[in-house]
Amino acid sequence: MFSHPAIAACSCVPAHTDLSECPTWVRAHRDTPVDGGTMLFAGTPPAGVVAVPATPVPTPSQLVGKQLGHFRLLKELGRGGMGTVLLAEHALIQKRVAIKVLHAHLAQDPDLVARFLSEARTMTLVQHENVVTLYDLDTRDGRPYLVMEYLEGQSLAAFAQGALEPALAVDLLTQVCDALGAAHAHGIVHRDLKPANVFLVPGPQGRQRVKLLDFGIAKLLSRPAGQMTTEAGILLGTPEFMAPEQCSDAPVDARTDIYAAGVLGYYLVTGKVPFAGRTAAEVLVGHLQRTPVPPHQVKPGVPPALSRVLLRALAKRPEDRYASAAELREALVASLTAAPEEPAAPVTFTARVRVAGTTHSQELRCEWMGRAGLFLHSEAAPPPLLSDVGLLLRLPGGELACTGQVVRHVTAEQARAWRMASGFGVQLRDSSPAFQEALTRMKSGARLEPPTPVPVSVSGQEDAVAESTLKGFRSRLTGDHYSALEVPRDATHETVRAAAQKARAALEPLKTRTLSMGQRAQLEKAEERVSAAFHVLGHVERRAEYDATLGNVEGVERCLAAGLTVTALEGCRRRFLAAHPGRDGRAAVHRLSGDALASVGRMEEALAAYESAVRTDPLDLEGLKRWRSLRARLRGNTPAPRPR
Repeated sequence: MFSHPAIAACSCVPAHTDLSECPTWVRAHRDTPVDGGTMLFAGTPPAGVVAVPATPVPTPSQLVGKQLGHFRLLKELGRGGMGTVLLAEHALIQKRVAIKVLHAHLAQDPDLVARFLSEARTMTLVQHENVVTLYDLDTRDGRPYLVMEYLEGQSLAAFAQGALEPALAVDLLTQVCDALGAAHAHGIVHRDLKPANVFLVPGPQGRQRVKLLDFGIAKLLSRPAGQMTTEAGILLGTPEFMAPEQCSDAPVDARTDIYAAGVLGYYLVTGKVPFAGRTAAEVLVGHLQRTPVPPHQVKPGVPPALSRVLLRALAKRPEDRYASAAELREALVASLTAAPEEPAAPVTFTARVRVAGTTHSQELRCEWMGRAGLFLHSEAAPPPLLSDVGLLLRLPGGELACTGQVVRHVTAEQARAWRMASGFGVQLRDSSPAFQEALTRMKSGARLEPPTPVPVSVSGQEDAVAESTLKGFRSRLTGDHYSALEVPRDATHETVRAAAQKARAALEPLKTRTLSMGQRAQLEKAEERVSAAFHVLGHVERRAEYDATLGNVEGVERCLAAGLTVTALEGCRRRFLAAHPGRDGRAAVHRLSGDALASVGRMEEALAAYESAVRTDPLDLEGLKRWRSLRARLRGNTPAPRPR
């Protein structure tokens, strides 16, 4: 029923090479695949929830062949973060179904069980041909399981290998809209729409029928008594498909799914997501601040009318998107039947150019050389190489002032040999996100909703109020993530979250002030730095790996106290040792020295040796146990020494 791409990171020992074999999928923070696993930025476990170390997950052979109610388990179909999915058959009528069994180690956590049951209740509310059907819910040996319809086919992630034809993409998207409309009619927001959660069942005449899966993190718009909802302070979703309001932890509604459908449509027609990056933080910043390149510019075969529909679905503000899934569906269908547009004339533009140190300027014809390079046609002597020129670009979307550095000359003789015009090339100097967004918008000439104007001081004078705030951030941003948030290295997750919120609250009002260009760049850098710091320190696994690079054992202990499981810790350690080979060997020498010293009663020296071991390899659970145990014996509950 469920098929998945290869795992980005696996927390099992030994590591699995295929997600269908992995009981718990943990996504690495350095990797951002299109079908990446759900990202969970969580703080301390809710009251009443006890962090329980993971117990070994039953192997397929332990589940296959068992009887669950009237159903006999035949084979394993796949595993995800919450449970194992198996093919089963009714003992009497031979009806085949898919059964999703919650992992044994997760069944010990009441909160996760509640989420699993919430998924079941959500699915029973939505009865639609494009949503997977739930038949039954039961429990065996303390492990709840769902009985669902068995689907034969493949996920959209496996089906969409590259850009699809616009007509096929629209057919699939309209079915997704029908499924979302049925969910929204019951007050349910899916919140994790992505190719892996869309299943395709072959239909007549080669048509693919959509089945929407995985309502595991769906949230009810209304909150009936007893209904499971997402805990406050937890951000759920897949970064590449998250709406801006999800990225900023703002309230979500049905329009959040409209945005995700826009991302899905963009991916289907271009083969790319609108915002990508090396880290999840970069992707989230893209959703919050940047304008996507129109799909028809990424893939010329996409009809401009369809491109405009997808861009409206991707509007930053929910009120600027389509109001409902039905409205988006209607617009998608209409975009394919719209009259063909006249081929666009080649984009030509000019620039007013002023050479540094001169008072006169000249109008030159321009053409783009890459994303941030220009070639200016000129028969006159060009400015010196590496000199700066002032530019006023007259683009289809308006005029934009900037500075460029001369990086190349093309003489008249070279121009004749290369069959091109003579002139010179420049590289634009401004690389700030605000400038790049404005440049992309004006280059395309697309009639997009303009972003809120950014007030910039024409005179270059700095804003005194903003300067006071930014001055406090400058020293913070040169240090590590703890310095960026101004929290100690043994800070609790609640402290980290509160510090990030405080920093954002201090920076947000500056956006409406009239800043100099330098202050505007500092503000953007501060926002990105705070987001990156919280992305790492606000997640127990990423924080544990980061603390290991700092030798910050106290931080690792905080992660364990906040719910980092043994299995996840081992996965973090494997990645840490791969990046820092030899640490485990050096730590083992210190640990053996501690054992020897402890055996002859030299306990203080043994404690120092154990501490050296954990500072060298902070994620070694055995070393942590010995250090903590001996420290407790010698010093009671005295806090551990500060990191060296």
